[in-house]
Amino acid sequence: MNRPSLRAATLLSCAALALPLLAADGLAAKTGLWETTTVVNTGAISMPADALAKVPPEQRAQMEQMFKQMGARGPTSTKTKSCVTEKDLKEGAFRQQAEQGSSCKYTVVTNTPKRQELTFQCSGSGAATGKMQIDAPDSAHVRGTVDVKTPQATVNVKFDSVWLGASCAGADKK
Repeated sequence: MNRPSLRAATLLSCAALALPLLAADGLAAKTGLWETTTVVNTGAISMPADALAKVPPEQRAQMEQMFKQMGARGPTSTKTKSCVTEKDLKEGAFRQQAEQGSSCKYTVVTNTPKRQELTFQCSGSGAATGKMQIDAPDSAHVRGTVDVKTPQATVNVKFDSVWLGASCAGADKK
C-alpha cells in the first residue's frame, strides 16, 4: 500500500481537527477559546489493481485482509477546545501549516468574512485532491467540511465550532 498517500489523507483530516477557525483569512470570528466537534468519515481503503497485481500472492492476501479490516469506517467524532488568536485569523494558519513541506497547490474559490472555500491538489507520493468550505454565520459560530480523495481512500470531515469566551484558559493546545 502506498502509505504516503494514505498518510496525506490522514494528515489533512487531522489538520481539520485543529480547524475551529484556522483556515480563516479575514473570516469574521471572535478570538479566544473555541470548542470544535469534528466528525470524520473514511471511505473504503484500497490499492490500485495494477500495483496489487505486482505483490506476491501471500502478501496480497494479507494486504486485502488488512484493507477489509480498515474498510469504510462509520463516523468518528471528537471534541476539542483550542485557542484562536488574531494572528491565526489574519494569517490563515491552516493553509500555511498544510503547505509547509507539501507538494499541494491551494486555490481560493471564495474568501469573504462569512465564507471561505478552497480547493487543493497534492502531487507526488501524497497525491490527493479535495475541497474545504468554511462558513461563519456569526462571529461565535463556525462550521465547515473538508473532502479529501486519494487513490487509496476518501475522507470527509465535518466540523462545528462554538466560541466559549475571550480567555484561552482550558484550551487543549495553543
